[in-house]
Amino acid sequence: MSYIDAHCHLLKESEFQDAHLVGVERILVNSARPSEWDKVESLTGVIPSIGIHPWYVGEATGDWAQRMEKILVENPELEVGEIGLDKLKPDLARQKQVFLTQLKLAQKYGRVASIHCVRAWGEMMPLLRPFKKDTRMLFHGFSGDKVVVGFLADSQSYFSVHNGTKIPLIPADKLLIESDAPDGMDSPVALPFLYQQLGINAEQIEANFERLMNGR
Repeated sequence: MSYIDAHCHLLKESEFQDAHLVGVERILVNSARPSEWDKVESLTGVIPSIGIHPWYVGEATGDWAQRMEKILVENPELEVGEIGLDKLKPDLARQKQVFLTQLKLAQKYGRVASIHCVRAWGEMMPLLRPFKKDTRMLFHGFSGDKVVVGFLADSQSYFSVHNGTKIPLIPADKLLIESDAPDGMDSPVALPFLYQQLGINAEQIEANFERLMNGR
């Protein structure tokens, strides 16, 4: 049986290797700030993603967007993330600017956008409307409600979780599982136990992830 980790962050390469040994075959690894982009890009055996997290929009300086676009053009295997909005952090207006710039790059180059949203769904949903039809979006650590799920029902959107709280709201064909390591779980190695704990059908999650990555 194979498992999918739809969202985690930089770890030692040995931890990704250990995860592969227990059946976690595909791991989407996000960066949170420009200083991590080269590190994520250099990883092997994972799906790398570059972005600026809303906690670090202060590091979106100079020609950061041009640099990000150049890296995406030169590396077709890269996705976009982690990006988003977080109302618990200051400067929401700047967060929106940085988020939209990155989401437009994901749309332009056909990449998956891994999205963080904390207490900002009211602000985020209007921003998402132009991207719903043609942008693949993964809402990690999903914290929304049935209104959000309904709003995104006609989009290429998926929702990843690392506990069972929101699973009843998520259509079975849109559900993904994540470790969010090292911030959520310690390591992707524990994912098989999480699948078991939540009663997750690994084949369904694998099929969902394939559709996300292939734009279906």
